[in-house]
Amino acid sequence: MKSKVSWIIGGVIAFLLFAVAYMPATQVIGRVSLPSNIAISGVTGTLFSGKAQTVVANGLAIYNVRWELSPLHMLVGKIKLDLKAGNIRDKNEVAFEGPITTGLFSQNTVSTENFTLYLPVDRVIAQVRLPLPVNAGGRFKVTLDDLTFGPACRSLSGSGDWLNATVAGTQGPIDFGTYSAKLRCEGEHIGITVSEPNLLNLSMDAIIPTSMKNIRVSGKFKPDESLPDEVQQASRLFGTPNNNGYIAIQL
Repeated sequence: MKSKVSWIIGGVIAFLLFAVAYMPATQVIGRVSLPSNIAISGVTGTLFSGKAQTVVANGLAIYNVRWELSPLHMLVGKIKLDLKAGNIRDKNEVAFEGPITTGLFSQNTVSTENFTLYLPVDRVIAQVRLPLPVNAGGRFKVTLDDLTFGPACRSLSGSGDWLNATVAGTQGPIDFGTYSAKLRCEGEHIGITVSEPNLLNLSMDAIIPTSMKNIRVSGKFKPDESLPDEVQQASRLFGTPNNNGYIAIQL
């Protein structure tokens, strides 16, 4: 008797989960109270398979966001979304692709693997308050081989790249090449390591708390001789070179 009741209850739960998954996405999103810094428009499809024409997060527009929801994961109390957005080949668009997994009843922990994100540098910098105006170009590429986060960094393996880095100079854009970094968990925080070779001969290690406060950075750099004089002169604002020509970074 207990076995029959369990099957009936399981069947009802499965039916409800599948019913929710196939509901029109626009009806559900229209009834959800989104954070004030997030806006979604042009929603079509279902919760199981849908699309949003535009998602704006903190003023950063993301176009053509598509998702696939796995009902089978919902049966074990999880939400798994396969996400795609933007055009990876368009350097002016935010683009990403990969799975996101979290809890059905609590979203305190988020995990992913094989997730790739592209961000236009100029659009990202426009969202950040800097002490001096910076006109930079290129794309940020973040590759997450493995990530479990919430409420702190639990596991992280991946890389970050600044592709085709440029910064506006007095005579036009200055090509700084490409910079690569390794990502990791440093305790509960995020660790970022940048290594040579690169045109700034930059090597750096940064520890970023989840609160984004009290960021610690240590490293050194020595602009390549091929870089313009204005870069060489500007580098002196960070300190005096040592005997090897490197300028220390310590924040």
